[in-house]
Amino acid sequence: MNAELAAVLVETTVASGAALLLVLALRRPVRAVLGASAAYALWLCVPVALLAVLLPRGTEAPLALPAAWQMAPAVVVAATPQAQAGWDWPQVLMPLWLTGALASLVVLGGQQRRFRRGLGTLRRRDDGLYQAAIATSGLPAVTGLWRPRILLPADFERRYTEQERALVIAHERVHVRRGDLVANAFAALLCCLFWFNPWLHFGLRRFRLDQELACDERVIAGHPRARRSYGEAMLKTQFDPSPLPLGCHWQARHPLKERIDMLKRPTPSPLHWTLALLLATGLSAGAGYAAWAAQPASLPDAVDARQDGPFLLARQNSYGGVDGQGVLNQWVQAGEEAVSTSGAGEDRWKNTATVAAGAQPGTLVVRMRIERGDPGTVVAEPVLVVREGETAAVEQSDASGKAAYRSQLMVLPLQGSREATEARMRQLQEETGSVDPARPEDPRAAGAAKG
Repeated sequence: MNAELAAVLVETTVASGAALLLVLALRRPVRAVLGASAAYALWLCVPVALLAVLLPRGTEAPLALPAAWQMAPAVVVAATPQAQAGWDWPQVLMPLWLTGALASLVVLGGQQRRFRRGLGTLRRRDDGLYQAAIATSGLPAVTGLWRPRILLPADFERRYTEQERALVIAHERVHVRRGDLVANAFAALLCCLFWFNPWLHFGLRRFRLDQELACDERVIAGHPRARRSYGEAMLKTQFDPSPLPLGCHWQARHPLKERIDMLKRPTPSPLHWTLALLLATGLSAGAGYAAWAAQPASLPDAVDARQDGPFLLARQNSYGGVDGQGVLNQWVQAGEEAVSTSGAGEDRWKNTATVAAGAQPGTLVVRMRIERGDPGTVVAEPVLVVREGETAAVEQSDASGKAAYRSQLMVLPLQGSREATEARMRQLQEETGSVDPARPEDPRAAGAAKG
């Protein structure tokens, strides 16, 4: 389980990181051409690419599978070195990641609580807004994921003129209508999950800046003659140096000069809004598809419920580079475990196999668990996609790269009577010569091999 979680963490880190770098490269050129809202919309690529990795790829046709799973006369599974004493990295890294994620969550929770306590008592106004008891920095702001609240400083009426007050409140309401609180909460969650990724923390500050610039652009689009008043309201605002994870407030990290410069730009035309929407949608869809397509396809599972066996499984196992003695034929139902053992002591190999009908007609899926030693240690769990009556092979190498264990196999579904199926299996073995019942040349394997 830890290994699977570690693999998912690596895949999502790579996908989200690639999308993040793409956005960082495009945000400034897009803002210059299409406006701040278009640059802000580009950030949709990051969650889309991350979530796309979690979607299943589905199954592929057998011959379109990666090389390790292709069907030839034989299938060779990539070797896994012999288990040796040392660190199990997934077992070590996953607790470390979880510790970092919980620590990041505690830090963000502390920042949120510190901001809230700095407001003092909140008073609900007749207009539905909330006013702090003290003139704290960072206000006006909006907080509350489920029930957003617009928070105003205690000196709101004295600090701003009537027009400036209307513009400031319009700014906060744009945050609420556009769903920026949800976006910030998701960004905070990503920072907790990927606390080890410095690019994500770097990108978060640019994300917040693009969010504020886009909000400014929306306000000016609705009040095109109030640019000067809006800029003066910015200059009167007390910026808060501390972050607010779950909310939108006037942060010192938002470059004021850049925000003032944005007020001088023309308001985007309807054509600019349309192009921005198309660009964000197309880029997000492309990034999501690329992240999804880059994942390995899942192996075909049994899809034909009518073909549940029995199957005749023939195996010949060898170890230490010596051919095994005899062929072990076993009848198994779909999903039933068929066990064969070879050797003894440290050279004892246990091969547990299950058979199921494949996704494509005439194909079968063989899942194996290979163990070594007594008691056994799992060294590989290969999955093979084979055609009925054709030979496949699994080869396990030791640390030096030499073949330590090899299992040749052939599978047939029940065709007619069991005797007829067994006769056909013997005929195929004689024709191909691939599952050879000859005795081994090395006498040390003769007494140990059981199949």
